[in-house]
Amino acid sequence: MTTLTDALRALALHCQQENGSSALTFHRGVEREALRVNRKDGRISHLPHPKRLGSALTHGSITTDYSESLMEFITGVHPNVEGVITELENIHNVVNHELTAQDECLWPASMPCFLEDNADVPIAYYGESNTGKLKRVYREGLSNRYGRIMQCIAGMHYNFSFDESFWSFLANHKGQNLQNAAEKQAFQSENYFTLIRNFRRKSWMLSLLFGASPAVDESFLKEKPSSLTTLKENTWLGSQATSLRMSDLGYQNKAQAGLYVCYNEVDTYIQTVKQALRTPYPDYQKIGVKVNGEYRQLNDNLLQIENEYYSDIRPKRVTQPGEHPSAALQARGVEYIEVRIMDLDPESPIGMTPETLYFIDVFLLYCMLRSDAPLTADECKKLRNTQQEIALYGRDLSRTFEFGEGPVELRDKANQVLDDLAVVADFLVEQTGNALYRQAILQQRAKLENEATLPAARMLERCQQAQGFQTAMLALAKEQQSQWLAAPLNDELTTSFNRQAEESLEQQANIEAADEVDFDQFLTAYLQPQ
Repeated sequence: MTTLTDALRALALHCQQENGSSALTFHRGVEREALRVNRKDGRISHLPHPKRLGSALTHGSITTDYSESLMEFITGVHPNVEGVITELENIHNVVNHELTAQDECLWPASMPCFLEDNADVPIAYYGESNTGKLKRVYREGLSNRYGRIMQCIAGMHYNFSFDESFWSFLANHKGQNLQNAAEKQAFQSENYFTLIRNFRRKSWMLSLLFGASPAVDESFLKEKPSSLTTLKENTWLGSQATSLRMSDLGYQNKAQAGLYVCYNEVDTYIQTVKQALRTPYPDYQKIGVKVNGEYRQLNDNLLQIENEYYSDIRPKRVTQPGEHPSAALQARGVEYIEVRIMDLDPESPIGMTPETLYFIDVFLLYCMLRSDAPLTADECKKLRNTQQEIALYGRDLSRTFEFGEGPVELRDKANQVLDDLAVVADFLVEQTGNALYRQAILQQRAKLENEATLPAARMLERCQQAQGFQTAMLALAKEQQSQWLAAPLNDELTTSFNRQAEESLEQQANIEAADEVDFDQFLTAYLQPQ
């Protein structure tokens, strides 16, 4: 069995032979979600998505997620972390200047602000095209299945892929002589699934080190779970929690609890997801699909569409117009992976830091190169249980958890993983000359030495000092917006975003004008198996 050290040694030789480190050029982009709230009281905005920011349907970098008030910022693909950060800063700068005109700001936390009830959450609107209506009805389905409040949780998604030179190395290292494009595609997909399996075995590390959602406004849940305690000002908290967002208190989906999605190969993964798309679910059948002329959901199956399946990581492929994600994967293989486990960093005005992205890069390379075995259904269940327990109790670093080898103290296990990650980080520093990889690991070491510096612990301290989650996060939101307003927009940036907004509105109008069938016909065609 090839060890991590063997793989890194071979990769170093490949870089030397290639006279460069293109094999270590990682391609990454991020998606950051954030609620729009009123500056006065921190309540969710009921105003429409700002038209001056363009069309949420067609804009490439500023859109909405579930709610009209849940903004989503999307960067392009960059060969370095700094490019991602700079683009995300530009988006935030433009958006914050726009929101101040309507006395709004961005909520900095993953868990939402006070929400009076489901009706308090406006579902996103994408215009009157069939495509826009599809997105809207899908969200109506989510509302009827799970409630709107849960859909207001925000996070950071990290999209990541390897350079072509890396795949040449990996094929050679694994003794694969790839003769044509089909073989290359299959090899790439197979090894992205290796990464995904190893990620799932270690994803608890990301909740531990970067989880920043240990508290919720009491309006988020109908009643207080026994695992939470009460803080003043309508706040419930997990005294040792890292990420309530990633616990069963966050993305709740009992219907999917028994859904075993196989991550051992792309074909069986697609088959499993497609089966869920075809399987009627009794509770959803009771809701109805189209009732009194109004759609309540796209269909009554376990999943309306692939994106409804909740996972901390996904295999991805850019889709063509009208193409389903699973069809794209089946036709052209895995192109990149999407890490979905990350909480927002509430102390960062863009929801993340460069050091966090460097750490994820190291983590993903580690997951790709370490030894691997297929996942069994039993192992998947145990991994989920461990991840859930660490989300609720992970700030107790002396607590023991089950990692498949008997109970182990969390601090010891985390340090063992960091030892391996440090080897990868040192390799990257040696090959690229970028010391920030090593610094990213050292930062996490410091958290394990002093649990008070964990993001979740810092969040709880803010809530306690401010006498509540809502008060603490609104104060932080205003503070961060003031920082953006102190950085005036330059003419070039303003002109660029104004042009993007205008073009996106034109694109939406063109899409609406091009529709040739009614929505019923469009939906029937869209839901046909691919």
